[in-house]
Amino acid sequence: MEMILDPTILFFCLGVLAIWFKSNIEIPPQITKFLSYYLLMSIGFKGGIALAKENLTTQIFLTMGAGALAAILVPLIMFFILRRKLDNQNAAGIAACYGSVSAVTFLTGVSWLENRGLTYGGHMVAVIAMMDTPAIVVGLLLSKIFAKNNDGLKFSLRTTLHDAFFNGSIFILLGSLGIGYIMNPTKAHDYQVFVYDIFKGFLCFFLLDLGMSAARQLKELKSNAVFLTTVALVAPIVNSMVGLILAKLLHLSVENGFLLMIMTASSSYIAVPAALKTNLPEASPSMYLSMSLGLTFPFNILLGMPVYWNLAQRFLG
Repeated sequence: MEMILDPTILFFCLGVLAIWFKSNIEIPPQITKFLSYYLLMSIGFKGGIALAKENLTTQIFLTMGAGALAAILVPLIMFFILRRKLDNQNAAGIAACYGSVSAVTFLTGVSWLENRGLTYGGHMVAVIAMMDTPAIVVGLLLSKIFAKNNDGLKFSLRTTLHDAFFNGSIFILLGSLGIGYIMNPTKAHDYQVFVYDIFKGFLCFFLLDLGMSAARQLKELKSNAVFLTTVALVAPIVNSMVGLILAKLLHLSVENGFLLMIMTASSSYIAVPAALKTNLPEASPSMYLSMSLGLTFPFNILLGMPVYWNLAQRFLG
């Protein structure tokens, strides 16, 4: 109940209600884009400052490697489940989304920790980038390997990697992480208001818009609705177990393990769909966006996070 009554969650619910009750609230796309970039810049910057205070231990590099491993395992599992009901292209597109990370779900988890005075490793921000690229590459490889035509294996790995690494969301996140890491730590206080104080207010406003978007996306889920809805709601719990197992093997703290579980449980609806639009146009956005944004995202922030936190406390505490 404490999690559900968090203001960020309540603003998301308010956005859903705005669509259900046909309110005339309108948020221009340019503002939404600005907010997403601001939030990614802020969390990257804070992560870089925190990372600069840490010793670069073997565990940090192993944690980033674990994120990359999860980004390979999850889409592989998802693909072979999804292709039982879907064509290979849509199965691969959805699998790539679920192998990657929803940065906003991560941001919501970070905000939840900070509201309770809990700390986490700055390197966890870098894990996001480590998961995006493998998920996209695995998804595209699966789509090509299992393609029915002879041109299935012909695609540009260079273009795929460029789209993965230099996608706007990942680029600004990693860039901000690097800036926070190399800056003079004594100057961090100068950015207190812009990077720290207004972060939660902007996150609330952004989640209001995402609540509206999620409610709209649900209307697009028509074909195989029962199967896709079931997958979208069960996959987060199953995939979070991958994160929990990896966190246990690496002896991560409860907070870092919780964030790794959130990453493996989430599904991308920004970075990966942008790459799929260019590299896998045969996959239907109405499927992977409806599942990721319309179902998995609200499930994670409304119900999933309390479950992941309790599991992290029980098995990692």
